[in-house]
Amino acid sequence: MDSISGAAPRGTGAFEDLLSATMDSLYRTALRLCGEPDDAQDLLQDAVLRAFEHRGQLRAPEAGRSWLFRILVRTHLNRVRSKRRRHESVEGDLSEGEFEAALADWSTERAADDWLDRLAGNERVRRAVDEIDPRFRVVLLLSDVEEFSQREVAGMLDLPEGTVASRLFRARRALREILSRDATDAASRKVI
Repeated sequence: MDSISGAAPRGTGAFEDLLSATMDSLYRTALRLCGEPDDAQDLLQDAVLRAFEHRGQLRAPEAGRSWLFRILVRTHLNRVRSKRRRHESVEGDLSEGEFEAALADWSTERAADDWLDRLAGNERVRRAVDEIDPRFRVVLLLSDVEEFSQREVAGMLDLPEGTVASRLFRARRALREILSRDATDAASRKVI
């Protein structure tokens, strides 16, 4: 029996399978949370180590992906708190207040926002997502990019579902405004 919660030799195979299936998504999210590739690698390494150490706590293997993202996000928040306690600058990271706020806005409707999926590889969209308030960006990334449900994101971030819905709504609205502004700016530059 090869379960994630099994003893070391038996449990590591299932854990490795879970990691291989989610590593790219975890890295993308870590990069968006940290902003710098080196910081994202460090965050991902810490989160994977923490997940490995606590793999016995995962009781439902089908929830493994959500469990890994929860560990990643919490590891990030812990790093931000630790930096703040040491009075270091955390300019590129979410503060605790920003993190808490980033989980309050959510819309359960995905309709008109499927364009984000189609444009995910577009550099302009990536830059626009990076401009969104970090409190809202984390919800947008987990929901629209990584396709977690509102309930899953709420669980990962220990927030009420309504808070997550509100933050997602605000993130999507901000993204639309940024892209619209950029398109207007680009059009006016062509006219001149």
